[in-house]
Amino acid sequence: MALLLPASAPPYRFRSIGLLAVIATCFVCTAFATGCRSEVAPLDAGSSPPRRILSHTLATDEILLELVPVERIVGVTNLVDDPEISSVPGRYPGHVPRLREADAERIIGLNPDLICVAPYNSIDFIQLLERSGLTIYRNESVNSIDEVAAGIQQLGERVGEPERGRRLATQMQARRKAIADRLHGLRQRPRVLFWSAGFTAGPRSTIDDLIREAGAVNVAAELGLGDSAEISPERMLAADPDYVLLCRWAGDDRPNQVVNHPILRRLRAVQTNQVLSIEGRYLTSVSQYVVEGVEQLARSLHPERFPKEAAR
Repeated sequence: MALLLPASAPPYRFRSIGLLAVIATCFVCTAFATGCRSEVAPLDAGSSPPRRILSHTLATDEILLELVPVERIVGVTNLVDDPEISSVPGRYPGHVPRLREADAERIIGLNPDLICVAPYNSIDFIQLLERSGLTIYRNESVNSIDEVAAGIQQLGERVGEPERGRRLATQMQARRKAIADRLHGLRQRPRVLFWSAGFTAGPRSTIDDLIREAGAVNVAAELGLGDSAEISPERMLAADPDYVLLCRWAGDDRPNQVVNHPILRRLRAVQTNQVLSIEGRYLTSVSQYVVEGVEQLARSLHPERFPKEAAR
């Protein structure tokens, strides 16, 4: 899976999308959104739940806050306080270490009894942790919002909090249903094309789910493109989407790149001012916060269905 981060976007959380290293570029979460399926077996019956959990992915930073007391978390990523890509800035106490992959010795020294890692972590880093005898919970790629919800429940089981995991996933699904109820009976679903530095996202991506659940048609799916695919300006022009969807990052010039592009500026969506941007921390999320991205897009596309909060 490939990622689509903003050209100047901060390293990603490998939240999803392919997200390799959002690490590498802006799309690490899209299927772009890569998330949280575990390769580790659930907690054995009778075993004590982990008491010293170290989260080395932004997605688990966000999820664990809702599953376990913060006292059970001995470390989180160095991205957790960045409001640009994190949905939980400032929620972890200052005494909880913020860690990078380069802090391997410090991570080992914290003596975690469970460490959450992701596919974008290097093989050398993972092998070092394994040689040190640490128990690893590996977050694997997710290709849909349903898989995000399933991953939340799996993580809840692994940390000995299955009921909290189920409750969080249920709350997430209830919010999705509430959005679907608001959009029920739409006579027309606008055609939306996600774009990030020459890439888009088709079926089997969280971006595809997000667009569809927000009451729209994913143009990338119409074109038969994959979960993370390159798309030329010429093909975008021929596709003629009603809206162009962008990730919004502070200091990012993506909207102007579209408006001033010699070909993209000819898009009907650009000429009618129908270029939308959703906060990157939600649009590329692979935690419960992905539903915020769905709602923000739904409000932008169908404000009449959210009459009291349309300006939210």
